[in-house]
Order: sequence, then structure tokens, then C-alpha cells
Amino acid sequence: MRIKKDNWIINTPIAHRGLHNDTIPENSIAAYKNAIENGYAIELDVRFSKDGEIVVFHDFTLKRMTGSNGRVIEKTYDELKQLKLENTDQTIPLFTDVLKTVNGKTPILIEVKDQPERKDLVEKTIEILKTYKGEFALQSFNPFYVIKFKKLMPEAMRGILATKLAEKQKPITNFLLRHFFFNIFSKPDFISFNIEDLPYSPINTKKCRLITWTIRNEENLKKARKYAENIIFEHILP
Repeated sequence: MRIKKDNWIINTPIAHRGLHNDTIPENSIAAYKNAIENGYAIELDVRFSKDGEIVVFHDFTLKRMTGSNGRVIEKTYDELKQLKLENTDQTIPLFTDVLKTVNGKTPILIEVKDQPERKDLVEKTIEILKTYKGEFALQSFNPFYVIKFKKLMPEAMRGILATKLAEKQKPITNFLLRHFFFNIFSKPDFISFNIEDLPYSPINTKKCRLITWTIRNEENLKKARKYAENIIFEHILP
């Protein structure tokens, strides 16, 4: 196992989409700066814009965070950067701009969103990361993306995101995902698992480190400390 006892992925609490609150929106430059100032690692999400720019934004659609209609993949970056996050002055950032902001000041856990419209999101993300000097790890719900992480950047820490129920999947696919069948090929360093579904017997912590999401209250935190080595959190300061 490549993760040692002093590794940040199991020792530094990870702020979910940056350290956001009522005045600082998630996945914003301000949220990342806030995490840095408070000594937390950062979790964030990457996906494509229409013109092939990698932006940092969680949702498939724009409505919840910007009030605008449509999907992220349907807008160019010039269109996306005009939108405001939760009626603040913060905008949807480019992944490259986030890396410039963080600049190695704290580790980053990068979720590569499953984006079937294009087949090269993993490749483009890794291409950008090859010149980044800070600490980071990659994760995805898509096991084939994790296999690509292993192939294209084997030196990087990689994790599989998982929950007990794989939504919108065929029964056989659901079974394979829930029992981590693809881990045979992707060999993840850690499993990032839903706190609501712990404990979960198919997880073998002798083969993989376990972190858990999303910790939002003291009850979640107590449970996480019992079953996992690290947490991804929001709306609470661990």
C-alpha cells in the first residue's frame, strides 16, 4: 500500500468543494482560499465546458448554483464565467486557475465527474496536473476512469468513490460496483465511501484506506471516526 501513516489523504480533514458557508459558495476561489487559511485539504469537481475547457463545478446542470438554465457542457467558458455563484461575486473557475490559487499550499482531492459526452476528461485533467507541483489525489465514481488514472499517472494517489446503491445502473453493473469488482484492475489506494452506508462489509480496509463523505454534523463525525481514517466535510469544522 502506497499510503503511509503520515499521508495527508488519511490525516488532513478535507473540505467538501472548498470551505464554503452562507456567504462563500461551494467550488469557488473564495472557498478554496478559506480552506487554505484554516488548514484543510480541498475536495473539488472537474468537468468540461462546451468548448473543452476544464471547469470546477459539481452539478450536471447550472440551476442550483447559478439560477441559469441548461447544462455545463452546453455552455462555453466565456458564457459560464458570466454567471454568479449563489448571487455572490464568485464565478465558475477554470481548473488551471484553481491550481494557481492553491499552488501547493494545501492538498487537493480531485473528483473527475463522469462525463459521457466526451471521452477525454481524464486525459485532459492529467495533462494539466503533470506540471502541478502541489500534493493531490484523483477519484471518481466511474471505475474505468480510475483504471485510466492508474495507466496515465500511476504515481498519483487514486481512489474509487462509492455508495451502497449505484443509481441508474443495470442490476449486474450495480452488483459489480457495490462489490468493488473493478478494483482488481484499478488497484485504488483508497475508497471514498458514503457515510450513510457505513459500515459496509465488502470494504476490505487491509487492501484500501477508507475515507468517508459527506460529514455534516457531530453524529456523522462520531460515526466516521469509528469506521474511516479521514473525512470529507461541510457545514461543520472538525
